[in-house]
Amino acid sequence: MNFAIAIISHERLNLFESKTLSFLKKHGICFEKVYVFVSDLSYLSYLPLSEKYGFNLLNSHNNLLKFNNNSILNARNNIINYFEEGANILEMDDDVDDIIDFSTDKGVENFIDLINESFNMIKDGGLFGFASQANKFFSNGIDKWGLYSIINSCLGYVNDKRIVLTVFEKEDFEKCIQFYKLDLPILKRGNYGIKTRYWKNPGGIAARYSWEKRLTVQRESSLWLKKIYPEYCRIQVRKNGIYDLRFILKQKKPPPITSSPSPI
Repeated sequence: MNFAIAIISHERLNLFESKTLSFLKKHGICFEKVYVFVSDLSYLSYLPLSEKYGFNLLNSHNNLLKFNNNSILNARNNIINYFEEGANILEMDDDVDDIIDFSTDKGVENFIDLINESFNMIKDGGLFGFASQANKFFSNGIDKWGLYSIINSCLGYVNDKRIVLTVFEKEDFEKCIQFYKLDLPILKRGNYGIKTRYWKNPGGIAARYSWEKRLTVQRESSLWLKKIYPEYCRIQVRKNGIYDLRFILKQKKPPPITSSPSPI
């Protein structure tokens, strides 16, 4: 595999092991290339899991981390700062069940080949991701290039230290806009979806603040991004009060193919 895996986790030991770690183990991932970023409060409790699987465990006291690691925003910026410029990074959440192949309606057979192929498609820089839902009803199965939403649950990018995130929620939207403004390709793989439970799993961001507080932070983040990027996004509010961002669609052609993609 020609990429490193970066995971942010907080107070989700059992869930992390049963979901994302189990998924990575099933696909034969080398855990020496897995980096788990945790808060100071979580560090000691995660040490036995790190020793069991052999992944790299990092928190605020690691001298290679630039930002205090006790918020998800700082953790995501630390991932960018920690790895070398131009490194291939796959970011994953700690509660991913599977990546679904819509052509079979089953979990992808070879996860490593899928990620290697996706990085090859943006090999000179850029960002890629998958459909946010594991249901092919929401996807036409076609790869798309341009300003499309790429969800943090599982995404890959060629590390670019010009990317600096500023919001505590909706930071995945901000990342897409910054990549787009740098004229770097954004690829959404249309035949694959992420299987996870958004907003419902215990721990993680839900352990940091209440539902009401999260709605407030999400609203403030959405309004801020709309203010500083008015030409790129608009706000849509759900009936339950959740603020969603929608991109004002700006398409781009894919980058020129300089070599054949890795076969799957």
